[in-house]
Parts: sequence; structure tokens; C-alpha cells
Amino acid sequence: MKKTASHKKRGPTRKELTLRELEQKVAQKGIQIHYDKLETAGLKLKGGLCKIRGEIHLYVDKRKSIEEKIAILTDCCIAPLAGIPESFPDESAENHS
Repeated sequence: MKKTASHKKRGPTRKELTLRELEQKVAQKGIQIHYDKLETAGLKLKGGLCKIRGEIHLYVDKRKSIEEKIAILTDCCIAPLAGIPESFPDESAENHS
């Protein structure tokens, strides 16, 4: 069987490198990134930032194009993190009420 030129291993594209750099910058801000299929019961969910038990998470639909992912992470890098509501209250706070 002959190997064709299309089976050569290629390096990451410029956009893939940009996405990786943005992922590192977002992680340095203490944000955990999740790429998931954001759909439940036939509804497509939007995704975005949320705070769960004091940790900030960014949910991105994995089906988005690389350009859309770059735009989302770029916004996340420049947006202030103050004012993100707590999605699940800290359990220890509930126990002291």
C-alpha cells in the first residue's frame, strides 16, 4: 500500500496556536475551560462564564468553529471577572444559617 502526501503529519495552524495561547491566558486568570456539547433535552445551550463553589468556569460548545472559540476566549481575557454570580452557594455557608 502506497502512502500519499495527504497522510503527512502537519503542525498546528496559526489559529490553533492562537487558541492554545488564549487557553493558557484564561487558565492563568484562574478560569477552568470546558469544551462540551452544550445541549440537553433537544435544547442548545449558550455557554459562558459561571462561578461554582468559588471557582470560575467557562463553558464553550465544542461544535463551535475555531474562530468562534478564539472570539469567546478573547472576550474572556479582557472582561472583568467581578460580578459573576455564584451558581451553587458554598455548602459551608448554608450549614451556618
